[in-house]
Amino acid sequence: MFTAYSAFALDLVVNLAAIFLLAYVLYFRRHRRADLLLGYVALNIGIFVAISLLTTVRVDIALGFGLFAILSIIRLRSSTVTQQEVAYYFVALVLGLVNGMDIPDRRLVVLINALLLGVMAIVDSKPLRERTRRMDVHLDVVHADDASLIADLERRLGGTVLHHEVNDVDYVRQTMLVDVRYRAGTRPVVAPVDERQLDVTLDVVHVDDASLVADLERRLGGQVLRQQVKDIDYVRDTMEVEVTYRVWTPVAHPGHSPQHHGYDVNGTVNGYDGQSVVRS
Repeated sequence: MFTAYSAFALDLVVNLAAIFLLAYVLYFRRHRRADLLLGYVALNIGIFVAISLLTTVRVDIALGFGLFAILSIIRLRSSTVTQQEVAYYFVALVLGLVNGMDIPDRRLVVLINALLLGVMAIVDSKPLRERTRRMDVHLDVVHADDASLIADLERRLGGTVLHHEVNDVDYVRQTMLVDVRYRAGTRPVVAPVDERQLDVTLDVVHVDDASLVADLERRLGGQVLRQQVKDIDYVRDTMEVEVTYRVWTPVAHPGHSPQHHGYDVNGTVNGYDGQSVVRS
């Protein structure tokens, strides 16, 4: 009896040391989530105790399958748990299984623990983790080609885009959802200072959006990102449009001879003074 208790105590010490290194040293000190720290420790200890009882007490095989069926109820359905954190869950579970199986060769048990912890320490190390990142990016502009899309993503993220996939395009709201894999820190983050927002009064009424956008881009010398017609005067044959655009060529100051261009730019719009509007 004493020998059985001693073996259980030794296995428990090895398991506690392993889960401490995994949950606190490797995970918590790197990712700082106390709730998952508790989850990893509780899962590991629960698995260890269950396996220890199954290997010590003679039970019917149906009871053993029933216990594992109860354990299978645990499901990782939280959207806040990443695949990286699921990997820690799996290793914590395997540590509990290995340490609770009462394997006679203690050196093999310690070696397996060291192997699992060493792999996690290397794979989740900062040099490897920081090489690539994944992010879902919601853009406030629709790009017509990959070259301009990649350039915009690299400007906003401050890195080199390795892979991207457009998951959604909304032409009504002029937005895009892009799944991006990129290498961070390789490029400086540049604020989009070339984007401007203006109220423009045109001396012509356009009947469709295509001709309106083409006219605005010709007059403003940039790409129209969003436009909204605020007023139409059929008596004077004018229309007032709120425009957000990205400058691609130098344009004249709005106050310089607006009659020459056939439109008028108001001095302020939504609290701005007609200068560049920086958007995140």
